[in-house]
Amino acid sequence: MKTLLAAALIVLACPPKADAARLERGPYLENMDKDMVTVRFRVDTASPAWISYGAAPDCERFLTPVAAVKEHKVTLFGLLPDTTHCYRLYLPADESAGVYKAFEGNFSTFRDETKPSFSFLAFGDSGSGTGEQRELAAQMDKFKPDFVLHTGDVLSDGLDADADNQYFKPYANLLSRAPFFLALGNHDYGREVKTPAGKGFLKENFTPFHSVPLTGLPPHYYFFDEAGARFFVLDSNAFSGAKFAPDLAPGSKQYKWLDYFLSKSADKNWRFVVLHQPLYSTGAHPADEALVKALEPLFLKYKVDLVLQGHDHDYERTLPIKEGLPDEASGIIYLTLGGGGNQLYIQRRNEDWSAKFLPVYHFAFFDIKDKYLKMSVYNKAGEEVDTLEMQK
Repeated sequence: MKTLLAAALIVLACPPKADAARLERGPYLENMDKDMVTVRFRVDTASPAWISYGAAPDCERFLTPVAAVKEHKVTLFGLLPDTTHCYRLYLPADESAGVYKAFEGNFSTFRDETKPSFSFLAFGDSGSGTGEQRELAAQMDKFKPDFVLHTGDVLSDGLDADADNQYFKPYANLLSRAPFFLALGNHDYGREVKTPAGKGFLKENFTPFHSVPLTGLPPHYYFFDEAGARFFVLDSNAFSGAKFAPDLAPGSKQYKWLDYFLSKSADKNWRFVVLHQPLYSTGAHPADEALVKALEPLFLKYKVDLVLQGHDHDYERTLPIKEGLPDEASGIIYLTLGGGGNQLYIQRRNEDWSAKFLPVYHFAFFDIKDKYLKMSVYNKAGEEVDTLEMQK
């Protein structure tokens, strides 16, 4: 096998010429598991591509040819769990025969439940293209998470035409080595989110460019597992009037899905929920009573550990809450992580359950070692502004 690969890659030393195919976007990683990952990228003209990969440092153990298109989506199967892999992306060097190495990088596959330690970054409401977003992205790039969670509003108006400036370029380094798991926000549905004109918007601007686990209704809701933890990513936009968002009220398909798979997660060390609209917040968007009434009983019933939410452009950590009151014994902590780059919000009301509110650009880093969790929140200067520790 290696001899054949070496023969196939002899021409790969050719430098790119002026008319060579060029990367326009990516590569970026999505939809990772312990034995697979999806690699996506865009080139400036429809052209074939080749990806070689293997357990580091053997980057050319396997070779995958890709058809001649502009928008490439390649899923690598049969990977080793909890292993650092290296990969190389090759593109045609000119219109004749040669090819060149357009990218080389690394990623690490997820762990199974026998190795219950992992880390991740979380943030949201970033689609802005502002200097503050880029400063925050530069701080995030200093970390080496296993994956990244986004609480929604990836783009300001949901348009793929803005995606490079507002998403793919600011996080380019991070995207190439850690998979992002995205929750949909109201802005990701476009300006016509509440009208019939919004029909098909996601299919044109989001779905063709993103891959999520096929465990729910992609791209709206899904779950994934990592090292003894389960993450539920929901689409709560129907509660804020999104006409084509799936219902999440009791009895709906999404609600029944959530109820069923939460009930099947009792064996997990940790259960996290990610959604855009907040259940509890003292920022600009007060909690929707219907949203709280629908979801809080499920979260309490199945002992969800943390709820990560966005929509409000600020950072907020609640005390453990149960039915609107602080409850250290059986309540749930809600984290608003919405300071990813858009204009910040001030606090609008005082609540006994609000433990920390900061109108700052920020992201959170979670480090989990078996049944111990530590969260550190950082601002755009890289300063730690809040922490949380949990022991189960």
